[in-house]
Parts: sequence; C-alpha cells; structure tokens
Amino acid sequence: MDVFDEHKTKDLILSRDLLKNGFKEASLFSLLVDGESMQPVINDKALIVADLSQKELIDEAIYVLYHGSKMWVKKYDIKSKSFVSINPKYSHLVYAQDDVHLVGRVLLTFTNL
Repeated sequence: MDVFDEHKTKDLILSRDLLKNGFKEASLFSLLVDGESMQPVINDKALIVADLSQKELIDEAIYVLYHGSKMWVKKYDIKSKSFVSINPKYSHLVYAQDDVHLVGRVLLTFTNL
C-alpha cells in the first residue's frame, strides 16, 4: 500500500470512547499494516490509528516511524534506545532512535476487519 497515493484513502469513523484522553483529533491518521514483525500484538493487515502529535518516547509503546525509505511500526525499547520488532522471527529489524524519523504513537489496533 502506497501511503502517498491519494486514490487509496478512505474515511474512518471512530467513537471517541475508543481513544484515551490526550489525543489530538486533527493529528490522527490510520494505515493498514503490511507484515508480521509485530505479531501477535499487531497482525498483518491490521488497521492502526496513530497520533502524529505524540512523539514523546515511552518504553514499550508502539510507534510509526520512517527508516530508510520505508514506514515501520515498532515497539520502543528505552534500555537500548531503539525500536524493535515483537515477533522473534524479525528480531533483526532493530532501528536506533537516532536513525529514524518518528511519525507518531499508535493508539488503536483493529484486526479481522
């Protein structure tokens, strides 16, 4: 899925009750996950909602980030100051905090849509 292709966007309507306090409605965006590196927490083809305004790094929180020319969804590990995969099969996908562009923090995950 090309996140920059304007012809592949759809509107998503969420209940405010699904989100915790502190999010900025204008900063929310969603995307479809392509890959298994975050399973079993986030499955392949899951829909995630992230907040572009939430860039404070929190241990064990999940973020959307750019590394190289790709967008990734990874968990932050404060001890190593890096973003890591949850699925052990993808333990080689580790990105140092200083080597990524942080997009935002994941707030919600929807699977089996």
